[in-house]
Amino acid sequence: MYDLLTIGDIKLDVFIDLGNDAKVFCAKDTRACEMRIKYGQKIPVDSAVSMMAGSAPNVAIGARKLGLSTSILSVVGDDTTATLAMDTLKKEGISTDYVQIAKNEQSSFSAILNFQGESTILAVHHPHTYLVPDSIEASWIFVTEMGPNYQSLFNRLIALKQEKKLKLSINPGAIQLEELDQSLFDLIGLSELLIVNKEEAKTLLHVDSHNVQALLRGLQAMGPRVVILTDGENGAYGTENTVIYHAPIFTSTRVEATGAGDAMATGMLAALASGFDLPTALTWGTVNASQVIQYVGPQKGLQTRQQILHLLRQSPYAVTTI
Repeated sequence: MYDLLTIGDIKLDVFIDLGNDAKVFCAKDTRACEMRIKYGQKIPVDSAVSMMAGSAPNVAIGARKLGLSTSILSVVGDDTTATLAMDTLKKEGISTDYVQIAKNEQSSFSAILNFQGESTILAVHHPHTYLVPDSIEASWIFVTEMGPNYQSLFNRLIALKQEKKLKLSINPGAIQLEELDQSLFDLIGLSELLIVNKEEAKTLLHVDSHNVQALLRGLQAMGPRVVILTDGENGAYGTENTVIYHAPIFTSTRVEATGAGDAMATGMLAALASGFDLPTALTWGTVNASQVIQYVGPQKGLQTRQQILHLLRQSPYAVTTI
């Protein structure tokens, strides 16, 4: 029995630091911004780093550091990403029993453009077929980004939820949020934990509201027991049993933002799976995210439980109700 099973794409991520070779233009009085680079030219960049990543492996590795026994269910192509993934996961103590290598298929891929501490992600999610063995035993399942062909997986997880005593959590990927298939809403309705950012919340609810409390209420009405809404520099909000909590950001130096959301999810899942309450889960997630953004990539800054508690002793931090 694993404490946590993560489900989603394993990717090869290439992090590209654009240095000063880009410009950002924002619409007046809005947060709608565009990054522009020179067209049709060869652009020298400051650095490029590649690594195995993806929300599912990021959270599995982070939760392992926080003391959970973790496994991952994923599909990778028959390519160098598969070799890198298997080696990295085994090194981190993650079970690979449910990682399938698909012959004659490609692994998913992302290019992350880093500019002024913010990341723009160009992602390719190949349409792999996910199969859930009947033998799976896990206390928590975390479902996250993946390519097309996810509907049968979601329906299988819904049936599995009814067959076994497990807790479902979900952070929908871009393709799921674009398609808004009924299977996504069915899975959300049975979940113990839904994690989204403000824009994703608006997409799920088909609204254009910036009212955090209204968004949280609307999401919880969809069925999940706990809802987490992240809002960039404004921190994160969570609700359970009608009480709304606010977790401000934990101050740190921001180098590159990729993986902040995964680190947030990791801390919260680890705390909840360990029996802690929602304010503690928000605290662990916030501190974990604050450390990841100090490095390039989503895994280097992931914290252990002892490291999180040490940081909290050094810098008092409080989650409040609103």
